[in-house]
Amino acid sequence: MEKILCDKLRFVDESGRTRILNGMNIDDKLTDQEAFRYELDEEFFRKYRAFGLDIIRLAVTWQNIEPAMGEYNESYLKSIDDIFDLAEKYGVYILLDMHQDLYSNFDAQSVGDGAPSWAAITDGAKPKMPKNVWAEGYFWGKWVHKAFDHFWANTPVNGKGIQDRYAEMWQMLAERYGDRPALFGFDLMNEPFPGSDATGMFLRLVLSIARAVLFSKKIKTGRLVGAFLRHDDKTMLDSIPGNVIRDVMKRVDKAEAKFDINKYSPFVNKISTAIREKTKNGIIMMEQSYICNTGVKQSAPPITVNSQKEPQQCFGPHAYDMTVDTPLYQYANADRVKAFFTEMRNTQLRLEVPCIVGEWGGCSDNTDTSWFPHAYELLDFFDEMQWGQMYWDYHGDDMDAPLMTMLSRTCPKAVAGEIKSYGYDRANKVFTLNYTSDGKGETVIYVHRPFTADCEYNTIEQYENGASLISIPAKSGGNTVRLTIND
Repeated sequence: MEKILCDKLRFVDESGRTRILNGMNIDDKLTDQEAFRYELDEEFFRKYRAFGLDIIRLAVTWQNIEPAMGEYNESYLKSIDDIFDLAEKYGVYILLDMHQDLYSNFDAQSVGDGAPSWAAITDGAKPKMPKNVWAEGYFWGKWVHKAFDHFWANTPVNGKGIQDRYAEMWQMLAERYGDRPALFGFDLMNEPFPGSDATGMFLRLVLSIARAVLFSKKIKTGRLVGAFLRHDDKTMLDSIPGNVIRDVMKRVDKAEAKFDINKYSPFVNKISTAIREKTKNGIIMMEQSYICNTGVKQSAPPITVNSQKEPQQCFGPHAYDMTVDTPLYQYANADRVKAFFTEMRNTQLRLEVPCIVGEWGGCSDNTDTSWFPHAYELLDFFDEMQWGQMYWDYHGDDMDAPLMTMLSRTCPKAVAGEIKSYGYDRANKVFTLNYTSDGKGETVIYVHRPFTADCEYNTIEQYENGASLISIPAKSGGNTVRLTIND
């Protein structure tokens, strides 16, 4: 496997080709595990590759890695070793994600996941179970806020700061997996949360939404109120368009910036420095806070290691429609989500780093096809941005689920040059790739169905599902490839 590297706004391999990676999140948010939740065996990886997927955001938790302070869970780590071995065999990259939601599950008193109980300091605030959606604890959970406050403050636990212990855990993982050919990189913390400061942010957000509903000319207030009175959920939600998102969210930007600059940035610099003491391999991913998932501006500067900008870093944004995790998700609005991701594009350009979408999707039933039009709009947007993506998330049997008819799609994998544009016209079933090249190397494309090409090509692999992996020699100057799907 060629090592994936960063070159300004794009990922490249060791041959200098532009790389676009597509895959899924596969998570283990269960607790007290002796092995990774799913058995990702040979059959899984064969199917994963046949569907054109080549990266996994492997979500693990600190609780499962270090359940007892200073004692790493060797049986669990051995199961991760096995996943890396098979990933290498099948050419699939691994992004190792340290996942958290609501900081911890607090000894099963919360629906959260992440930190072990020994690293969760709540100052006596008692965890509670949610009444409606899992994320409630972020809004009003004092136990969540306090736990994050202590984490950002690096409060000592048994004589050593919590962040320092977290950094030691990451150093162990970096040393263990840093030389693995399948390693894509390290995602330092899933959706970091500001802690108690978020209370004021949420209040500003609520007031800003109310102000927009009452006064914004971009919202048809009469239509919104009428839909509310009729209990017409779809029309009510569609009355909140994407072009009003920044008007609402910008009122939280200043408060978010304080967290990004004063707490989050020092944290990612600390953990990145710890990792680089053990390995120079692997791309370090900067995320954004949970607050930024809905279009609030992210303000953290690029990651630095020993006061120098880390050369191998990328941005991994997340975004879902505001109806996610509720029955109203059937009315998810791609216009709103694209507005969120447009702000995230601004962050990528500011950081001047490559971007791969860390999470999107979020459909709780991977057999449901009714929301595919929403998903296709987002995939088209990612293609326009030249972003790879990792869908949230794997449920255990998805390689045989209808979900794969959406995720498996014709897409460039390695382009011998600089991409100008690519995309799939579903109405006419035509995939087009435009790029410039110096005439060296070959471009590799995954094609999800039998096809007709307008150029000479070689078949690298043919899969039982009718898909293929093809290569096309580069020509100097501008190149255009058109593939017509024949199903």
